[in-house]
Amino acid sequence: MHRDTVPPFLERLSELARKIVAMHKSLTQSFLLCLFVAVVVQAVPFALGGGAALACGGFFCSSINLVPIEQNAERILFEVNTDGKSAGTVTVTVEISYTGSPADFSWVLPVSDLVGELSVAPPQALQLLDDVTSPRIIPPPTTCTEGLPLPFFGFSESSARGLDVATSAGPVSVETLEQVGPYAPQLVSSDDASALITWLTDNDYLITPEMEPAVADYVSDGMKFLAMKLAPEAEVADIAPIQITYPGDEPMVPLVLTSVAAEPEMGVMVLIAAQGRYESANYANFEVDSSMVEADPTNGESNYYPLVSWQIDDAGGQAMVTEFVDSSDVVFDNVVNAWGWNEDFADSLAFIDDLRSRQPFITRMYSRVSGWEVNADPSFEEQGGGLVSNVHDLSDRDPVEVCWRPAPRTPCGSMYCGVGAECASTDEGEGCLCPEGTTARVITDPRVQATFTSNTVFCQDTSYDLMASVADMGLSGAGLDPCANFDCGPRGQCLAVNGFATCQCEAGFAAVPEGDSTMFCAEVSESYGPEQLLWDALSGCGCSSSLATPNRAFWLLALLAFLPAIARRRRA
Repeated sequence: MHRDTVPPFLERLSELARKIVAMHKSLTQSFLLCLFVAVVVQAVPFALGGGAALACGGFFCSSINLVPIEQNAERILFEVNTDGKSAGTVTVTVEISYTGSPADFSWVLPVSDLVGELSVAPPQALQLLDDVTSPRIIPPPTTCTEGLPLPFFGFSESSARGLDVATSAGPVSVETLEQVGPYAPQLVSSDDASALITWLTDNDYLITPEMEPAVADYVSDGMKFLAMKLAPEAEVADIAPIQITYPGDEPMVPLVLTSVAAEPEMGVMVLIAAQGRYESANYANFEVDSSMVEADPTNGESNYYPLVSWQIDDAGGQAMVTEFVDSSDVVFDNVVNAWGWNEDFADSLAFIDDLRSRQPFITRMYSRVSGWEVNADPSFEEQGGGLVSNVHDLSDRDPVEVCWRPAPRTPCGSMYCGVGAECASTDEGEGCLCPEGTTARVITDPRVQATFTSNTVFCQDTSYDLMASVADMGLSGAGLDPCANFDCGPRGQCLAVNGFATCQCEAGFAAVPEGDSTMFCAEVSESYGPEQLLWDALSGCGCSSSLATPNRAFWLLALLAFLPAIARRRRA
């Protein structure tokens, strides 16, 4: 049978179908990647990349270009050094992601002191460590008693310091360090918190009166501040993770000052490479019970992160989840087999290989924190205990039907709105009913093993406002009126809190997120407490209504892709 006996239109249609099927396969593979958390580094110590960053980075924004900024996640690697000349020190690798003008970049980190020179790490190193240690969910099996089974998106992360110049600005000591990578660092210290705040303000770091007590606390503890701007010739594309070594044996994340720009329920991921397993010394510690984890194999929806938020709030708002503990050899082997080779992979792999030569274990901890909950910086110490798998295996549960009819889903089964708040279903989607004293804020919603994040809503404490006095400081900029172009709809009012627009809805109305980082107030049909996160096992025939049509289309296209071959075989 010759090829030209197949109608040309069918060949063209078949070719198009094959391309779309291939695209679908590629996209499905991307869903098998580890957790991707979109992050904006703005006014914070540690962060990972993704999303649209705004004007400045570091603990403090630039007061020259006043634009609202926030951080929705941070990622950091600690190495506890116990051998050789570096014994008694901790090396921290911080990933900085920033989009904006190079001149507006600013970044400040409190440190006890510096040991040795600063250095930069390969850009992809922390991403790879995150990928292979992040939570993985093996969903329940699927079955189909009618029609074709549907494909689903499966789940399958002391040497001398290089000192250039030492100057004194009154009671403030300023040491200009050697340039490292794209950064022009300075080490600033003072016994006088007022003098230090004046120096920061004079050097274009935004410090509001509400921020001053946090700065003063670090000064009273004898901390210095590593302040960095980009070197004159550096571009934003040159930004890379920076490595800092300081004296001590107890890693600590300065979350108190991070709250300057942290969005509610900010994700904090901590990796500790050391001689054994680590836990928080001053926060509650727990592991996620797989029996409480739910996942829908038809669309990838999971309750993991809302569940973590709820459990942390139940523990008082200050808790760390141990998500992974294993040997650094296992971590390295998993990185070697990681999907997604690129030009930075070899350098990052060498970085991780060097790390495992010194440290036999890697612990991964995670938390979801809101600024008003944080009154202490989490510190970490070595603890006994066994290995912890990052896999939550639900494959022994009853099979889930994946037929053509839409399957019912648990309303509000993957949305957590905060302490005392309720998730609500509306005709416009799911949203949050915020209790008195709180207001609705759009935040970033991470997904387990998905290459995307989405927007959700969380109820923010209105009394927590570190930007309340900024309008009285004689500054100008887009951040002074976040409600200027923000509309909550006819049944809601915009309220500026901590420099961002939030929505206060009328009674009986809930704040529903939209895809463009906005929200509006919609009438509530029914509301649910956080217990709704413990949804029953999926039952009933069908996949979720949101994927039913695309999956039918996929199988139709797959069939079209093989029609020419079938036609040729029958006519041969």
